[in-house]
Amino acid sequence: MKFSELKKRINGGDVRPLYLLTGSDEYLRSNAVRLLKRLVTMPELNAVTLESPSATALRDALNAVPMMSEKRLVAVDRLIDVSLVSSFGENETSTVLVVTAQPEVKKGKKAGKREEEISRFLSRAEVIDCSPLDTPTVFGWMAAEAKKYDVTVESEAAKLLAEYCGNDMSRISGEFWKLASYRAGGTMTADDVRALVTPEHDYAVWQLSNAVAAGNARLALDVYDSFGEDLRKPETLFGTLSSHFRKMYYCLTETDDEAIKKGLGIRDNALYAVRREAGRFGEQRLKRILLVLAELDEDMKNGTVPREVASETIVVRTVNEI
Repeated sequence: MKFSELKKRINGGDVRPLYLLTGSDEYLRSNAVRLLKRLVTMPELNAVTLESPSATALRDALNAVPMMSEKRLVAVDRLIDVSLVSSFGENETSTVLVVTAQPEVKKGKKAGKREEEISRFLSRAEVIDCSPLDTPTVFGWMAAEAKKYDVTVESEAAKLLAEYCGNDMSRISGEFWKLASYRAGGTMTADDVRALVTPEHDYAVWQLSNAVAAGNARLALDVYDSFGEDLRKPETLFGTLSSHFRKMYYCLTETDDEAIKKGLGIRDNALYAVRREAGRFGEQRLKRILLVLAELDEDMKNGTVPREVASETIVVRTVNEI
């Protein structure tokens, strides 16, 4: 079921013993757990969180009796052994188990005994899809939140905010709070969104830039793995990174702020952010990165770097500046 259905199901008394959260929106994941936690009284006694628990730890948590509550909630981040609880959920139970994160379980010939057990165990779970919400649902959330801040949200502002954040509630919730606080008692406009919110595409690139600045290749590759299909294409990634680092170099070496804003088409707050990020690199390092990117462009064109590994090569060599 979709996340948006969960509250209605719970309020209607339709509570299952086993839930599995899927989808990439961390805001929805955390709120799914929060909604399920409302089932228990005194959560400090009757709600526990386990990370990769052993078979014994999982069994003990699921078999524990609720204290002064009808229900008990056990949230597990990744199941690794369900051999002692394989029948959980088949009979009536006062415990609700929610698996908050679970890597895809191998199946078939490559699957081991434990993986097969986990797969069978999770086949009985009620799946809660925490993928980004559809636009009408996002608009409904904004309308409800706007009342808390006594703010009016222009339809164009709501549409632009959803677009800038890729309908990801993790970002929308934070950005909406910032905008609503800024315009409390007034009207939130599309210009406010353009001035104060970074578009999703640019946001992803800034995340990668932070990893590059830290010299953390592993983190940089993790960020790259989270990119959409289009941004992962070598030519798109190369063009985006070249533009990003060239912009930082320009902001760091050019002293005329008005010329920079006019040349790059950015506002004061954006100029400050770009210049601050550029300062983490310094002029010489930005030069080296731009040189590496130019060399990679030539290597991709002449086939020295195969297309199938070109994007990962761009990320790693940008981090290492080699």
